[in-house]
Amino acid sequence: MIMKKLLLFLVLASGTVLGQAENTSKPTVTVNGSAKASVVPDMTELNIHLSSVRMNMADATKAIGEQTQQFLKILKQLGFQESDVKTTNYSASRNRIYRENGPVDSGYVVSQNLTVKFAYNQSTLQKIAARFSETKDPVNFHIGFYLSDELREKTEAELQAKAVTDARKKATNLSTAAGVKTGAVKSIIYGSENPGTMYYRTEMFMSKDAGNSDGADLRFAPQEIELQESVTLVWFIE
Repeated sequence: MIMKKLLLFLVLASGTVLGQAENTSKPTVTVNGSAKASVVPDMTELNIHLSSVRMNMADATKAIGEQTQQFLKILKQLGFQESDVKTTNYSASRNRIYRENGPVDSGYVVSQNLTVKFAYNQSTLQKIAARFSETKDPVNFHIGFYLSDELREKTEAELQAKAVTDARKKATNLSTAAGVKTGAVKSIIYGSENPGTMYYRTEMFMSKDAGNSDGADLRFAPQEIELQESVTLVWFIE
């Protein structure tokens, strides 16, 4: 009885293997489909660069701390929370001045960036520019635009569907021209062509003496980001 069960299993297994071999030996058509779209960024990143040069490290660090508190106050006035502001790219090093006879140490330089990310809003950006133009000391900052995860994922899903539709259309055209019909999909091969987070940046340097603009005449137009999806489908030919 055990031997009969074993033989039956072998027969079934052999039938499955043979069936798979027969299935994979069918002719196929392989088609690549693609789709792309230009998307306007929906997020903004503001980076404020702070730096201080003093004869000793303690004084330079203290000065950076005072600048940080000053800008935290300004950002709060603009409607941001302190928890929204992140410190990035902190560095501290000797301040070396290069002369004809070689480098000369001239104290210490400490620098860091204050970074805030928020939903793109033209009015908010104009308020930021206007407020920074009122500060006593020059302000070094830049503004970048990028796609939120939600918008990127939504757009990629839409493009993936369009890429599959494009591949199906091409496969139908090819099979019709060859006088055959496409059957079931054998395989789908996908690899995203989109890079990671992309920032488009606007550099700005403003001071109180830079002009009388209140920021209302400044226009911040994010550059569109192009996303593309590609997929390869393989159909059996009936």
